[in-house]
Amino acid sequence: MSETILTQACEKILEGVLEEFAKLAAIPRPSKHEERVSNFLKKFFKDQGLAVVQDNFKNIIAEIPATAGNENSPLTILQAHIDMVCVAREGYAFDPLRDPIKLIRDEKFLQAEGTSLGADDGISVAEILFLVKNRRNFNHGRLRIIFTTDEEQGMSGASGLDEKFFSDASFLINCDSEHFGEIVAGCAGSVHATFQRELHYVRPDTKLFTNMIIKIGGLRGGHSGEEISSGRINAIKLAAQLMRQITRYGKIRLSNLSGGRAFNVIPDSAQIIIATDLKAEVVQKICADLERRANSVYGMSDPNLKIDAQITKRPDKVLHAKDYECLTNFITLVHSGVYLTRPDDPAQVIASANLGSVRMNDEIVELKVLLRGNADAIVEEFIEGFKQAGQLCTLESKFSAPQPAWLFNPDSKLLKLAKEIFTEQNGHAPKVKTIHAGLETSFFAKKNPALDMISIGTTNENIHSPNERLHLSTVAPHVLFIAQLLENLGGSKLG
Repeated sequence: MSETILTQACEKILEGVLEEFAKLAAIPRPSKHEERVSNFLKKFFKDQGLAVVQDNFKNIIAEIPATAGNENSPLTILQAHIDMVCVAREGYAFDPLRDPIKLIRDEKFLQAEGTSLGADDGISVAEILFLVKNRRNFNHGRLRIIFTTDEEQGMSGASGLDEKFFSDASFLINCDSEHFGEIVAGCAGSVHATFQRELHYVRPDTKLFTNMIIKIGGLRGGHSGEEISSGRINAIKLAAQLMRQITRYGKIRLSNLSGGRAFNVIPDSAQIIIATDLKAEVVQKICADLERRANSVYGMSDPNLKIDAQITKRPDKVLHAKDYECLTNFITLVHSGVYLTRPDDPAQVIASANLGSVRMNDEIVELKVLLRGNADAIVEEFIEGFKQAGQLCTLESKFSAPQPAWLFNPDSKLLKLAKEIFTEQNGHAPKVKTIHAGLETSFFAKKNPALDMISIGTTNENIHSPNERLHLSTVAPHVLFIAQLLENLGGSKLG
């Protein structure tokens, strides 16, 4: 290609993409609060003189005419999501509805001050904006840009998109994967499970003379699909284990339990407030012993666990013993972590569950679990099992509509082309895989079963956590990869 985007210096591409990303980082965009960023993107396409639709879900759909001579090429969709998981480091002041993401950059990485970065999936949005601005510098066929909302919390944007935006398309490139050098060609289905129980409180017995607040922290947390096999500690499960351990030595009554951030994040912290008949130093020793035991098992994957127990004021009320037993029984009973792997490839997880959060108030306790399976039948099996666990522990269970799995297509023409282009550009073949995480592609496959799809992305570490960072060296190569894919597809080379 002469005079194309592929001849631009990588540094120019990187700076151009990061300029677009900085604009996104300045706009708060947690899931279900994407109106501002959606309006920003609508204006972007209008300013580019392009036809754009903003639907009722605040999804953005923009049409890019083909380069002259490529008008009869198959339509390709380039897609990413505009929301992000907003989490902050413990003690860092951050309002996800008001505060911008503060960027920190060095020679190798881009990250955020005290919060998640939002490179998932903001960096892909920025790359697409960069490509749209530079669309006259490379040949391409008919393109449709789709930016979706609410990917992180329920994929309602992808689910709600009108089928007409997919019915006339031949290919779709999803830009929501996390490792440059990997091409994803299948993903897990999932379902969100919510468990609730009405609570009853009593005044703490005067014999329970010690009142303590115990904090579990220092854990890595992380993505509950891609990192579920990493051996990281679930803080909520550990909190239940700690309470059970305390009851081996004395009486305990629970005033409050909280932990975790969201369905799809491995809980990195939890907190309990208790009244007990044990002395404070005994409770602190139990905490220290459990910390040592946990570190001996999980130290390689979660080396910074801390369990801190301090005396606090006497709680006004504590859970009735029956409610306490039902709650702790449920947390202990339900599975959280890897459930099943492929027999021929144990590194490939095909079923898992994540107990993501627990919250108590004056009336109810609510626990949220994300169930994943790389086949729809696995998800159905999970639903029945967790429903039974809820019934045994007298918790009411509610399940979202299942997200379908996206099944691998061994005859994908787009995958074959992507492998060839990547190998030519980078000097080695990419890894092709299915992932144990949800992608919006599963909904797109339902809207058009003939749609040929892949998912690609830059390398992003520790997504959904304050330790998230983007590998800057992967940005320009990823842009070049997309541009070459679009040029080959625009030339109708797959006919």
